[in-house]
Amino acid sequence: MIGIRREDTLWERLRRDPRPIILYGTGNGADKIIDQLAEIGRTPDGVFASSGFVRNRTFRGMPVQSYEEILARFGDDIVILISFGSTLPDVIGQMYALSEKHDTVLPDVPLIGGEVFTYEYYLAHEKEITDTCSLLADEQSRLLFEDMLRYRLTGKLSFLTRTEDAGVSLQTLADTAKIRTAVDGGAFKGDTAEMIRKACPNVTEIIAVEADARTVKKLTEYAETTGGTVRPVHAALWDIPDTLTYSASASRGAGADGTNKRAKTVEVPADTVDRIVGEMHVDLIKLDVEGAEARALAGADGVISRDMPILSVSLYHRTEDLFSLPLSIAAKYDGYRFYLRRVPCIPAWDLMLYAVPARFCKN
Repeated sequence: MIGIRREDTLWERLRRDPRPIILYGTGNGADKIIDQLAEIGRTPDGVFASSGFVRNRTFRGMPVQSYEEILARFGDDIVILISFGSTLPDVIGQMYALSEKHDTVLPDVPLIGGEVFTYEYYLAHEKEITDTCSLLADEQSRLLFEDMLRYRLTGKLSFLTRTEDAGVSLQTLADTAKIRTAVDGGAFKGDTAEMIRKACPNVTEIIAVEADARTVKKLTEYAETTGGTVRPVHAALWDIPDTLTYSASASRGAGADGTNKRAKTVEVPADTVDRIVGEMHVDLIKLDVEGAEARALAGADGVISRDMPILSVSLYHRTEDLFSLPLSIAAKYDGYRFYLRRVPCIPAWDLMLYAVPARFCKN
């Protein structure tokens, strides 16, 4: 399916490459990349940060330098490992500009959990991967799925360009005029709720569920501008009512299983979609809940079985989510058509599975 040899995969290349390995960025992603480099017997030779983030500091025992200082120290023939992500067009543009000057890759390391997607991991899960691809209902989804496999194996930015706006995806894949109610799991500050309101002209109620207490304040402020359409709920979505210990970073990788070494932890109330929704009919459930998607789906089983809503589920937090979540939904519920779409960002974040029942399909 992927046409990539073992020796061309990222970690095999880095194992053999004699050139200096330079990290671009510090933080949780860089920690994970350094740990994976250690698995192949390599250590980074230096680290640089964007202007304004250099300051007088060190990271994992290395001085954080500017790009210009790195070039003065090592020259142009270096391998740059980008170790952070962004949705900002100017930052993404800078990453691509670097790739034109140097051998530049963005290693895929799991945000929450699971193994690194190596060639051996691909072979071990090849049947599940093939079965997932066969579920996909259109060519765009299949091409995107293959892009994600190739990106994970190589770290090449060129496989991250097949993107579109989330509102466009929803309107293209479903008859959004029929969507009147929605659950927005992982609502953040109201970004997705606002997209749903714009894409779905007849929506009357969006239950927006967010775990981070600080972010809920922003979400509540946004909800007050919607005339009662958006109802904020402070909770982590789970498969049972509970209290969870969360990373309080208010960023990607926060959550019950988040591994941000520098973030404080907090206690967060957890609840199920079924309990939060009650008797309300639901047309759309979106889940982007920091690696708890499988748990949240289990906690929404009653609503899904009863209402067969459109499901929009993130597939990027855990390594196995790319195939395990589509296969589990397909095994449990009949009547869905499966699509993949992704909004512009780097790395391969915001990969969303759209499971669309027949009554919402446009064709």
